[in-house]
Amino acid sequence: MPNSEIVQYFIVNKDLNMSAGKIGAQTAHAATISTIDILSDSSAFPEYRENFIYWYQTGMTKIVLRGRQKDLEKLAEQGYYTVRDSGRTEIESGSLTVAALPPMPKSEAKEKVGHLSLFK
Repeated sequence: MPNSEIVQYFIVNKDLNMSAGKIGAQTAHAATISTIDILSDSSAFPEYRENFIYWYQTGMTKIVLRGRQKDLEKLAEQGYYTVRDSGRTEIESGSLTVAALPPMPKSEAKEKVGHLSLFK
């Protein structure tokens, strides 16, 4: 069992000026994609499965942050989960809308996204 708070961070691309509904849908996509991947046998992050189970059992704390395009691209390059829009509603097809970290200790996540601000 992990000995620190486990949190999942979602980083919304503030450069796109998405509506609240669009942000909710894109963040939900990221949550679904990360959950399916972490629980699958071919997970990109097998080391995070134990964290995921503990996180799930202890309330599933999520934090949504605001980032710029370059912040999301950096997370994508590191192999974290990303969502690109299909372009059917508000934004251009292929736009990078959200990046998500797998549930991990808050201290570890802060090294990656601690410079970003809360999405309000």
